[in-house]
Amino acid sequence: MRISQLLVPVIAAGFVSALVAGCGNGSGGTSPGTGGSAATGTGGAPAGTGGSAATGGSVGATGGTPGTGGAPGTGGAKSTGGATGTGGAKSTGGATGTGGTKSTGGATGTGGTKGTGGATGTGGSGAMTSGCGATPPALGPSTPQTINVTDSKGTVTARQFYVSIPSDYDPTKSYRLIFAWHYAGGTAATLAGTGYSGGYYGVQPKLPEAIYVAGQGLESTAGDATTTGWPNTNGGDIAFLKAMLTWLESNLCVDTTRIMSTGMSYGGIMSDTVGCQMPDVFRAVAVMSGALFNYGAGSTCKSHDIAAWITHGTADTTVDISGDETARDQFLADNHCGTTSTAVDPSPCLSYDGCDSGYPVVWCPVDGEGHTIPSFAAGAIATFLGQF
Repeated sequence: MRISQLLVPVIAAGFVSALVAGCGNGSGGTSPGTGGSAATGTGGAPAGTGGSAATGGSVGATGGTPGTGGAPGTGGAKSTGGATGTGGAKSTGGATGTGGTKSTGGATGTGGTKGTGGATGTGGSGAMTSGCGATPPALGPSTPQTINVTDSKGTVTARQFYVSIPSDYDPTKSYRLIFAWHYAGGTAATLAGTGYSGGYYGVQPKLPEAIYVAGQGLESTAGDATTTGWPNTNGGDIAFLKAMLTWLESNLCVDTTRIMSTGMSYGGIMSDTVGCQMPDVFRAVAVMSGALFNYGAGSTCKSHDIAAWITHGTADTTVDISGDETARDQFLADNHCGTTSTAVDPSPCLSYDGCDSGYPVVWCPVDGEGHTIPSFAAGAIATFLGQF
């Protein structure tokens, strides 16, 4: 796999810790980000409408996640339809209790394009968590939550995260839960806000009937805010994720069958890692310019179905597309997919044939694009995650 010459991997047990810095101005989501400095890259703080890029990550050892940056694209709309489930029961408008049904009008048509829009309801059918029926605590972009997290070495660290719930949140209904991981040098507050890269990479406005979470990454270099990310040193970031899940299920009504993850660059790498290590917990991942460095001989990835949507620019020199090709191949194997694919919306996405029912793998390589988020990403991710 090719990684920018400006990236220097730092190999560590369980994950690889490295960051890169840079920023790019997207014009229609086509400008690449720039690489970072040696050993620990700095974070990406992109800008631009329709997807601008920031920075990339580095190669990791088993279970490792390097880091990158980026900003959300625009466009696309949330799928609608599906009747609301009551009391956590199956929605009458949806399959497998998600409150929605996959569009049947998406058969392959002339030109080889298959419909991908699946509609979902607002109520879930998953197991009701202990937080169901409880009044939620104060939440939102101005109210961070803090929990103590213990890593594999026994070190306890206070970690911060933000949670957003639907405006019409009903504690008697279970909701899908979507984690959004920031890019290198990014902040959880930015993703949870309404400004630049806010709205959880622009997905929340298009899929509002969900609980959204953005955790804050730690600094790889103490005192340097541009090095925030997900090195998972001593398993600390996965421990953080599990601690957040415990908190969320205790305080909110979560549909445990619809837990999902998305992110760009370093956040995309974290989502790939979640799909590798926790596919038995997560229903789906949506990855932008990420990578998986834990595949093949010695891989610790669990063999379990997980739906996956991945986009990556073919000209990305910050995080080479081969890293996400590795993730794609992992998910294809997990879902027992075939080797052929069918074009789906939006172009240039392809959905692989023969995957286990309900576990599609969609691959969206953008020809000539660098380390950035394509303009179709937010809408496509909302549609993909919304079908479950």
